[in-house]
Parts: sequence; structure tokens; C-alpha cells
Amino acid sequence: MLEVRDFTKVADFLLPRSSKLHGAIFLISLLMIPGLLASLTPIDVNAYDMESPELTAYQVVNDEFEAAEKTHGFAVSIRQSDEILSSPPAPHLDEDGEIDFANLPHPSERVPYPGKSSGIVGDEIPLGGILNLTVLHEIENKTEIANSHYLANFTRPLVTELTGTGFMGPMSLPDLLRAFMAGESLLTQSTVNFLGMPQPPRTNWDDCGELECLTFDDPNITQAHIDLAAHRMIMYSDGAMLRWFSTDRGFTHDENSTLIGPIGGTIREDGSFDSDVTWGPGRWSASTTWILIQLSRTDLEDNGITYSWADARNEPQGYQFSGLKLVTTPPEYNVESCREYQENGQESCSFEWAIIDLEKEMRTTDQLAVTFSINEGVNVELNRELLESSILVIAMAIAITILLWFSLRRSSDVVIVGATLIISLLWMQGSIGWMMVIGEKYGLKIISKSQFSNLLPILVIALGIDDSLHALHRYKEERRKNRSPESSAHSSLSRVGRAIMLTSFTTMSAFAANLTSDIAALRSFGVEAALGVAAAFILTGIWAPLIRMDWDKYLEKKGKLPQENNSLVHMIREDNLVSIAHKSSKNSSVLILFILFITAIAFPMMMSLEGDFKVEDFLDGDSDFAQAVELANTRFSDEGEPAVVIIEGDMLDPRVYAALELIRENMADSSPNDPGKYTTTPLGSPEMHGIDELVKMAKASMSTNFTPFEEAGWDSESLDCNKLFNGLPDESDRDCLQFMYGFVYVHGIPAGGYVPAIPPSLSALNIAPSCEIDPELVHLCKSGEIPEYPRMTLRWGISNSEQFILVEQVLAELELDMQPLQELAAQDLSIRADIDSASDEYPVTWAIATGDPVTRYVAASSMQNQLQGTLVLGVLFCLITLWWGFRKVDYGLRDYSIRDLMISLPVIIAITSYIHLTVSSDLALGIGLLVIIGAGYWGTRALWTAIFTTIPIVIVIIWLYAIISAAGYGLNMVTVAIAAMSLGVGIDYVIHVVERYREERSTGANVENSIKAIGGAAGLALFGSAVSDVTGFLIISRSAMGFFASFGLFCAAMIALSLFASLVVTPAMLGAMSRIRNYNEQQVEGIRT
Repeated sequence: MLEVRDFTKVADFLLPRSSKLHGAIFLISLLMIPGLLASLTPIDVNAYDMESPELTAYQVVNDEFEAAEKTHGFAVSIRQSDEILSSPPAPHLDEDGEIDFANLPHPSERVPYPGKSSGIVGDEIPLGGILNLTVLHEIENKTEIANSHYLANFTRPLVTELTGTGFMGPMSLPDLLRAFMAGESLLTQSTVNFLGMPQPPRTNWDDCGELECLTFDDPNITQAHIDLAAHRMIMYSDGAMLRWFSTDRGFTHDENSTLIGPIGGTIREDGSFDSDVTWGPGRWSASTTWILIQLSRTDLEDNGITYSWADARNEPQGYQFSGLKLVTTPPEYNVESCREYQENGQESCSFEWAIIDLEKEMRTTDQLAVTFSINEGVNVELNRELLESSILVIAMAIAITILLWFSLRRSSDVVIVGATLIISLLWMQGSIGWMMVIGEKYGLKIISKSQFSNLLPILVIALGIDDSLHALHRYKEERRKNRSPESSAHSSLSRVGRAIMLTSFTTMSAFAANLTSDIAALRSFGVEAALGVAAAFILTGIWAPLIRMDWDKYLEKKGKLPQENNSLVHMIREDNLVSIAHKSSKNSSVLILFILFITAIAFPMMMSLEGDFKVEDFLDGDSDFAQAVELANTRFSDEGEPAVVIIEGDMLDPRVYAALELIRENMADSSPNDPGKYTTTPLGSPEMHGIDELVKMAKASMSTNFTPFEEAGWDSESLDCNKLFNGLPDESDRDCLQFMYGFVYVHGIPAGGYVPAIPPSLSALNIAPSCEIDPELVHLCKSGEIPEYPRMTLRWGISNSEQFILVEQVLAELELDMQPLQELAAQDLSIRADIDSASDEYPVTWAIATGDPVTRYVAASSMQNQLQGTLVLGVLFCLITLWWGFRKVDYGLRDYSIRDLMISLPVIIAITSYIHLTVSSDLALGIGLLVIIGAGYWGTRALWTAIFTTIPIVIVIIWLYAIISAAGYGLNMVTVAIAAMSLGVGIDYVIHVVERYREERSTGANVENSIKAIGGAAGLALFGSAVSDVTGFLIISRSAMGFFASFGLFCAAMIALSLFASLVVTPAMLGAMSRIRNYNEQQVEGIRT
């Protein structure tokens, strides 16, 4: 007869002390309330608490370069005519003159993308599209709003080659046209090239043909003036003007126009058009343009406006319901209040809210066009969608409550389950909060909350429902046998309680695998999950039956205790579940073949999954943020998202300077695997901006006027610079570079020739000296020492940066293109060496790509890869935990079995080898010693039972990955996290079945009756739990938020598969093993006879 362990001692201890336990739980719950409040901190999806060279580089860029500036863009796109007609005219304000947030035009109202270089025409399209005169005046109104917004206090100059001056404040298309039509554009002025040769104007605004050349602000200006000005600016600016239009920009035919242009033509890298282009009358048009604003991050943070969402103020008034739709209503900040918050030690104002506030104010003027920020406010949007999805969470709670009643058929049972679940969540969040408080006090970062933390309440609810249903259904089963409440609770705790303990330990083991990660967020996820599982175990698995017992004892004293009705159907007839388990066992051969067949199909699908990131998989595809990403990827695909390359070493070495141009040449010469996702100019050449471009422009300015440079020490005796024949600096001379770097860093670039005035703040983005430069002797420090330039940056960009596969390919291509720098380094470029190790032979000590798109890809990919790795490790940890859990009932120190050790040795070697190869040799040694010691005591029967219990869940994981693949999803943080959760949650289902089977076998029941018993209380609990969870998750899957929708859908699939594994796969395997064992026994008996 099989002997199994139980929780008899625990039950014997707790039952007489149940009232004391109730009091203890009440007191602990009170203590958890402060912890709960401490845990309610915002989660910044752009913050990555992990270590990587790219993230280190990102921090170095922010810390070491004075000009911490960032360009922010707002897209202005033509609206569809039916949307214009169906909505009130601008301004979109309510009766009190406040912004009518609920009825602002939406980004989805923009006209459809007509295609690259197609132009935008139609009866309902404003003539010229975004170049329509009325639309341009509307854009001006938006620009004026930006100029009057409090963020305008922190603007920095924006420079374009189209004008002779920089813009302090927002810059938009009307600004460029105004400068051109006022004769202030470099396109209309005579210039001097870098050789000092006079150059005639590229075009003019003196001869406008039949038109009078008016300024942009002239009241008599017409659309024809705008068409002519735009045509000349586009045709004579070498693609610079095209950057201000979406990629659908094009010259479209119009017989009534006097302009002749390339109808439908695509501009080439040399500025010319395709040879087969048709030239004819028409005008330029496009659907979308930019409003740009350059902001100083340093100044913002110094005045109490932070870019860090986690460090910012919580703004509950930032959202308001309009019907069932949650609307973003940004708080009204001002510079004085934000500065005051900071001075008083309070949390800072949020930059995300500030930029969204500016966007909303600009959108009040939307009439012919719609305005929205590009790639801004992801945390604002994420929190809006989470809060909006709370309606679905409420619906989920109602549905689960109803289903729990159908499963338990007693209102007080449902109340007990609900109460224990709520207190479990309180304990989990409270303990997390206390760990945060303790960690902060002693300088230990135990908890690092991430987006994974949002999944934990749902995990605890799923586990809590499972545990409580098993405990209460077993209690009911005992009560139906006319046993007393004490006896029923004792049986529930002693039998099911141990199974719940084992399921809790295995789940904690599965998540404990995350503790091996070097990513703080994943380690924290493992700790947070363990706290939640422990809370669910204590409260829903242990405490729930004690509450039931004490309440029934109270009713019994009052003479009101009802008897359990054997005829009640608990969601499904018990006979049906018994039949399913029995038939699965009887037809095990067919079922196992079917399961193996499906698994054989699913396994290649699982292996074919690749890393992926789609905005719509995480956010509502109709949200402002997702719409902005879609627009950037289609209409501004050439622009992409800015990134940086940081270089360390001796930046004054002329070979480093020369390498920058070689890198650009490599970028233009693509390899066979180049995905073609570098951001490019409108002419098609990849962009990589560096200090060398500024030096060349400074030389061009110098060729027209030496005076500013002479005043900065150009003729100083302390400068030993080899000058060229024309008196300009030689870029291959170290001392010349020393002067030019110092000049552009301190003085910027004076206007001259074809070069506009460029402020020094832009130079400070690219170069960082080691000392304060003397403005009168820019080749020296103020102390008189020779300055060093240990760092520089290159500015580039990535198109479609949310597609991680493409980002990976782009970074691989960039690594090849940076070979000129690699030749100047003594080690791999990505390995950071000490700057002081730079030598004459190897002046470069480090060069690596970073920036928002790079760090986002690195962080997400690292988390995803490590989650996948910990999934296998979690299976092994579960196996070891089950091996311990199924160990022999009685053994002593002298009962160690060498035979069991030798039989178990292959499994031990496999486990430790995997851990050694994937984690560390120290952990492998520790685990190895544990299982070697345990193997001889625990026994091989326990090992085979543990392996047997694990197999169905491995099948579930394979099938789940196949479903993810079939649904068109890739591997991202959501899908990988769900697969990891399926191990922790799914194995619970199988453990309950195996434990009930072992319990029945221990009482002398045969295999057939033991399998039938699975369909009893265990089966009812499994079915009730699964139906409740699946229904709840399917309700969540209706969320517009991609994160919730995919999470709900695949969690529902995971629970359904786990139920199938427990009630079909496991009985089939048990039946098959029984028949194999019987066959072997018959063979042995036959040999004996």
C-alpha cells in the first residue's frame, strides 16, 4: 500500500487555535495597510533597472554632456472632410472656456496615407494639403500656443539650413516660408563656399513672374504665392525643405497652375529626379508636417519638471470618465508651482503631463488639421488604459462571483473566498511595500517594480480561487458524509492542505528561477510573486476552511446549520467529471497518441517564434500614442527615432576625426543583411551627425570672416596649428582640431557663407572637454592647460524602432560600419576600457550605440530572453520541489540509499549541467549537493512521481506557445511572462490530481477507483476554478488595451489547457502506467510459473 504524507499535525495544531489565528490575521492585515500605501508608486515603462553597456552609455551621455537637450515633435495632419463637418468648429472649448477634452479631434481623423511621393489631392482636400494657406495659418495658431506655454521657458535654439538664423522656441512650416518670403533665407542670399569663392543665390523672391513678391504676413497673399515659394524652396534646397513634409509629399498635376515640376517624381540622392519623370503644371502637396521644439532637459529638471515618471507627482485628476471612455485631462502646471514643489522636497512635476498638456492646448485649434505629439506620453497613455480597463476588472469580479456561487452553491462560501482573496492581495502589496521601505532605509534594493508587477494581482486571484475551491469542496465532501465541521475541516486541512502547500511551493520555485537573473526587475518579480503565492496559500488554502468551520459551528449552536445537499449540481455534475477521468484512463493509448501527435505539430511552431514588439500588442491601437507611432512609421519613415553613438578615448587624435566620415561612407554602402532602417535625408543618404560636420561649417564661416576666430585666439602664439594654403585650419592636425573643438564648443558657429548661425549648445551635444575652456584662447583651458576631449557623440536614428527584429539588424549593421573606430581600439569596441588607457596607437577606448530606441530594445530583449531561460530553470526547480514533496514518509539519517542515488544520478547530472551552463557553477554546485543528499533519502519513487507530474505541464507550455504562434503573436514580454506563469499556475492543477490519486491509493483503493475519485471534490474544484478563471480572463481580453487583451486571451487558453492536462492527460498517463505495470507483472509471473 502506498504511503503518503499529510497535514495532520498542522490541522491538529490549528483547529483548536482557530480564534487566535483569526485575531493574528486581523492584526497582520492592519500592519499591511501602511505597506500597501508605500507600494502604490508609479511604474515607469521607460525606466530600466538593469545593467548593460548600452544603458551605461545612455547614462554617460546624460551625465557628461552639458547640453542635455531633446527635440520634441508634433505632427499636424490634414483631417478628413466628413470629420470636419460632423464636429463643432474650433476652438474646442466648453461653456466655461476650458478645454473640451472629451470632444477634441482625434489623430485617427487624419486623411488616409496616399502612398510615397503621390501628393494629396481631391475635391475634399484643401488645395496643397498641408501647404494650403488656411492650413498654414492654423499651424501658426498652434505655434503661438506653444510659444505661450510654460514649456517655452526651457526652449533652446533650433537651426535649419533654410534660414540664416536659429529659432528660439517652436519652429514650423510657416516660419520657414516667412523667412524665405522676407528674403532672409540662405536660399535667396549670395554666399561664399568653404574655399572663399562667391556663390550666387540658389533662387530668389524678387522675381515672382505674374505675381507680386509678397511677404508671408501680407494680407494680400494668395495660395499661388505659397505654391511658388514652396516650389522654389523644395527644388533648390537639396532636399532640406522636403524634411518638413510627410513621405507622401509630391508634385501633383494641375492644368491651372503656372508652376512646372516633376509630377509624381521621386528625388534621388544627388538631388535630381528620375529620368522618366513627367514634367508638367501643378503644385507641391503633402498630408502632414511638423512643429518642432527643442527643450533643455537640464533646465527642466532644475526647475522641478522631471522626465522620470517614477519620480513625478501622482496626478489622479489627470483622467476623467466621459461615459465609459476615460479621457486624459492634464494637470495645469506652471513654472512657479513646479519649482516650489522641488524646493519643498516634494515630488516633481511630470514632463510627460506637461507635453501632453501642450498637445491638448494646440489641439483646441484643430479645424482643417489634427495635431498630436510623436512618441510622447507613453506612461500617461498606459495608465489611462489601465484605469479604463478597471471597468472590465469590475465585470470580471462580478462574473467570477456568480460562477463561484454556481460552483459552491452557498453564499457564505463565496463571501469567504472573496474576503480571503482581498486580504491576500492586501498582504502581497503590503509585504512588497514594507520590503521597499526596509530596502530604502538600509540601502538595499529588494523590490524594483516593473510592468510585470501589474500581472501579480491576477496571478494571486487565479491561485487563490484554485486553493480556496479545493479546500472548500473537500470540506463539503466530508460534510456530505455527515461529519462535523471540525472533522470536515480537519480532513480538508490534512489532505488538501498539503496539496495546496505543495502547489504553493512549486509555484514559488518556478518564480524563484527569476532570482538568478541579473535584471533587477525580474529578480523583484520573483520575490513579489513568492510573496503573493505565500499570502494566497495561508489565507485561501489554510484560513478559508477554518473560517468555514467556525461559521458552521456558530450556526450549529444556533440550530441553523444546513446539511450539504448531495443532489446539488456544483456547476457540473460530479458524475460527468468522474466519467471524463475514467474514460481518459480507459482510452489512454489513443489519447496519448493524439497528445503526442498534437505536441509534434506544436513543437516546431513553438521553436519558430521570434522576438517581436508591436505597439498594438501593448496599447490600444486607436490611442493617441499608437496612432502617432503608426504615422511616424508610414509618413515619416525616413526620420525614425533619434539614437546616439558615444565614443571615448582621445578625441583630438586626427585619425578618430577622419574615422567619422569613413563611418558615413560605410553606412551608405550597405551590406547584404542591411535592413535599410537608418534614418536618411530626403535624398536617401543615411544620417550620422558629428563634431566633424560642425568643424567643416565653422571653416566655411571662417572663410568669409576671420575676425570671430581671431578674437578667440586663432593668431595666438600659443597655438601651433598647421594652416592650409588659404589660411584655414588643417583637419588632420591635432592642434587645429584642438582650436576648432574649443571654438565651436564656446562660441558656436558665426553666420557666414552658406552657414547659418549655430549656437554653442548644439556643439555641446557632440563634444565634451575635460576643463572649462578659455573663450579668448579656445585651444586652452582657463587654467592655461591644454584641454583634453575624452568623449564625443554621433547622432543618428532608426526607422521602425518598435520592431525589435529590425533594431537588432540595424545594430549589427552599425557594428560593421563602425569598423574604422574598431581599428583604432585595442579591444572590442563594446567593452569599455579606462579612458586613460588611450594611446597613440589605440586612441579609442569605447564606442557603442545607445539612445532611447537602443536601450528600449536591449532592455526588452534581455528581459524576454532571461524570462525564457528562467522558464526551463523553473521547470527544474519545480521538479526538485516535487521530488522533495513526494519523498518517503519515514526515514532517518541511517536510511540513506546508495541504490536510489545511483538510479537518480543521470537526472542529477542533467539538472546540474544545465544550471552550470546557463546560470553559474556556484548555483550548480549548491543544487547538486542538495539533490545528491536528497536522492538517497527521498527515493526514486518520489523522483518518478515528480517527473510524471511535470510532464503534462511541459506539454501545456508547448501547446500554449503554439497557440501564441498560430494567433500571429511573437515572443514579447507579455507572451513570455504568460508562459512562465503557466508553469506556476498549471502545475497546481496536476498536483491536485496526483495528490488525490495517491491519497486514494494509500487507503487501499485500486487504480480504477482512484482515478474515478479524481472527478470528485478535486475535479469539481478544478472545473469550478478553471471556468471562473477562464471567464474572467476572457472578459479582460475584450479590453482595447493590447497588453490586457493578449494577457487575458492567452491566460484563458493557459487555464483551459491546464484543466485538460489535469482531467484528461494525467488520468490517461496514470491508466497507461497501470497497464504497463500490470503487463510487466504478468510477464514476471509467467516466467516464474
